[in-house]
Amino acid sequence: MEAPSGRLVEPEQPVYSLLLHWGKYTKVDTGSDRVKTVQREIIINAPAEKVWRVLTTFALYQEWNPFISAVTGKASVGERLRVKAKLLGLPEIAFAATVKSSLFPVRLEWQAIFLKAVFEASHSFTIERLAVGGCRFLHAEQFSGILSAPVLFLLEARFCEGYRLMNEALKARVEGMVG
Repeated sequence: MEAPSGRLVEPEQPVYSLLLHWGKYTKVDTGSDRVKTVQREIIINAPAEKVWRVLTTFALYQEWNPFISAVTGKASVGERLRVKAKLLGLPEIAFAATVKSSLFPVRLEWQAIFLKAVFEASHSFTIERLAVGGCRFLHAEQFSGILSAPVLFLLEARFCEGYRLMNEALKARVEGMVG
């Protein structure tokens, strides 16, 4: 069975989803009720390769990205990244992450472990080519650990707004590029 987030789950695991304005919130029940996925998407009228190039050119994030202001490192599996992100109304945070998936021009995923089994986040970007041209950009984060539910209870709307702002800025940057 495929969950609304595109992630496969076992058939006996109920999947709940609620569509929100500007995107999706998807709760994947794994029995422990400690894994939650927040996802946003946007259509970008540009080839997937162009979106990938902007997404993985970390050195230029400060020029266009209102959510993730800086990433140092390379988009290569196993690479350690230093990430700076800012949720609306809160101070910027810096954290380390490890690239788990980097498949040109389809998927980039990194994982940050803030405290093992207490609060972990797996951030992913998926680029799907559309038959009519352009692509769908899926921006998701899967939260796990015993603190994921209370953190999302307090900050989910801010995460969603950050993803929306980043998606719109990425779309504007890519669609505004020449060549």
